[in-house]
Amino acid sequence: MFTTTDFHRLLPTFLAAADCQNFSAAARQLGITPAAVSKNVRRLEQRLNMVLFRRNTHYVVLTEEGMRLRDQIAPLWRALEQTLENPHDTVPTGVVRVSVIPGFARYRLLPLLNEFQRRWPLVRLDLSLEPRPVNLPGDRIDVAIGMQTSSGNRIVMREIQSTRMLIAASPAYLAQYGAPQTPADLAKHRCLRFRNADTGRLQPWLSRETEDELPEPWLISNHPDALLDAALNGMGIVCLSDWYLESLFRQEAMTPVLQNYWAAPRTMWVKYAGHKLAPRTRVFVDFLLENFKK
Repeated sequence: MFTTTDFHRLLPTFLAAADCQNFSAAARQLGITPAAVSKNVRRLEQRLNMVLFRRNTHYVVLTEEGMRLRDQIAPLWRALEQTLENPHDTVPTGVVRVSVIPGFARYRLLPLLNEFQRRWPLVRLDLSLEPRPVNLPGDRIDVAIGMQTSSGNRIVMREIQSTRMLIAASPAYLAQYGAPQTPADLAKHRCLRFRNADTGRLQPWLSRETEDELPEPWLISNHPDALLDAALNGMGIVCLSDWYLESLFRQEAMTPVLQNYWAAPRTMWVKYAGHKLAPRTRVFVDFLLENFKK
């Protein structure tokens, strides 16, 4: 049987440890010692008669039982936090946890956040810039912005805009090597390619019919900004999302190539759990929909 003390001490400790996957990081988040985190987790495991984490000297990882418990109580705990922070649904206040594609965050979202802060000065943002699918309740994320669709029946998805992968090179590179006219011409060029850190796969450049014509990459990186810097320095041809390249086209720092072979645009989505949102989350979602119209 849980006491009030258990509720206020053990559950927040478990959720912080589950979120950080590290007792020391959870301790810093909670303002307690790592020993206290370990002790609270051990007490919770004893109360529930289950093992919630696998531990060794380097890391802790949630067990299947731990993941199920996190997924069950994280949304309830978040709803309780929201209710206590703003019991009368008056002025939006508190933290909105946002997962967003890094490039979109840097080039499209961050330039607008000064205006959001001006409108809603009591709302704070916790941005997670990771190009990966997220479990909104399980990862304690309020809003996700990305291209991945969701199969969860409680996840609301709203279209915000389209994005497209563009192929480009610097004027200096094209002056030295010439511009490819067809995908087959890429065999004579240096291709700088992005590798997805989660899947290990290279980012497709072209339509399925022409993707096999790409040569072996001259440079691979899992960081788009590194590839962009390499391309700007004349090291080769790159394929990146439009937010990296559009302003450089206008500045004539990069030149588009193979426009007739670019892949079709993809839809960007804003996703959140449930239709009844905390006021702070609602104003952020509304701000996104206002500024990013498809």
